[in-house]
Amino acid sequence: MEKKSTLPKISNAPSGPKHSGVKASLAQSAAMKFSLIAALVIALAISSQAASLVKRESPEMPPEVEKIASYFQDLVQNLKALEAPELANKAKAYMEESRAQLQPVVEKLQEQLKPLSSNIEEQIEPLAASVRAQIAPYTNLMQSQIEDMLRFVVDQTKAILPPQ
Repeated sequence: MEKKSTLPKISNAPSGPKHSGVKASLAQSAAMKFSLIAALVIALAISSQAASLVKRESPEMPPEVEKIASYFQDLVQNLKALEAPELANKAKAYMEESRAQLQPVVEKLQEQLKPLSSNIEEQIEPLAASVRAQIAPYTNLMQSQIEDMLRFVVDQTKAILPPQ
């Protein structure tokens, strides 16, 4: 019995080279959101610990720790003040700005690499043809030996099997 896949096919999912940038952008966006959330959680944890240290008002606490605690409290307050959509919009704007700045550099680099890649290809092609010519007799010999071995195995198998 043939098993059929029970997973639904997604026919309108973007794929191919023109959509790979979209996928990469989505992955970067998700990674950035995750990083920001992780940083927020860490900052909240540190600030709550720092707040509890400040509330104790122990005389043993050095001024550096107080500065760090106040820094994290300020950071948490600033992060709380930012709304998630605003933060996402800022991140998106930054990504678009970075892409706009890097696009001309990438295009210029591609133009510079095209002659180099064609030059390398022109130099490697004769070497590859030479290697193929040198290897061809060995591959033909190996192929004939494998065919002979398979014929032997088939003949031996036929000899072992009872007649039908």
